[in-house]
Amino acid sequence: MAHFLCRRLTRLWARRRPGAINCREARPPWAIEESQFLALCQRCGNCFQACPNGLIKPATGPEYQNSPIAGTPVLDLDCGQCSYCGSCARACPSGALDLRYGRQVQTRVKIEASCQARQGFYCLLCEDACPQQAIKASPDGVTVNMTACDGCGACGLACLYGAITLVRQP
Repeated sequence: MAHFLCRRLTRLWARRRPGAINCREARPPWAIEESQFLALCQRCGNCFQACPNGLIKPATGPEYQNSPIAGTPVLDLDCGQCSYCGSCARACPSGALDLRYGRQVQTRVKIEASCQARQGFYCLLCEDACPQQAIKASPDGVTVNMTACDGCGACGLACLYGAITLVRQP
């Protein structure tokens, strides 16, 4: 009887607890592990100002309001390509972005159905734009070598059809 009651109370308590909010967007490339990042980040904005390409912005989505994620830096590759210069990490006073731990690639290429090469048309825009040569277009479609891809965003900017998006890797 006591075991049944404990199990029931545990389930009820778990339902009432708010779920953990996860950041859907990629962190800057030198970000440390997420829980440590949230604990250390001072939300000072130094990394926003240091990025020469203006790719780092604060997390301001409505789902982040009143959460530890609000105001923390996220990487926005919609308007530019990350050069991995490390300026953001050098400007970070707290160690949430740290060059010593190496570049953490948090984005991966996702190719949508609107891809011209996948539809059988001749298109090499993404392949030509990729500095890592991780994308190969062929008459059969497009393949991405995920180990070679550094998630810089060059392919997404080059695609005129909006068929390439960069998503945060799980």
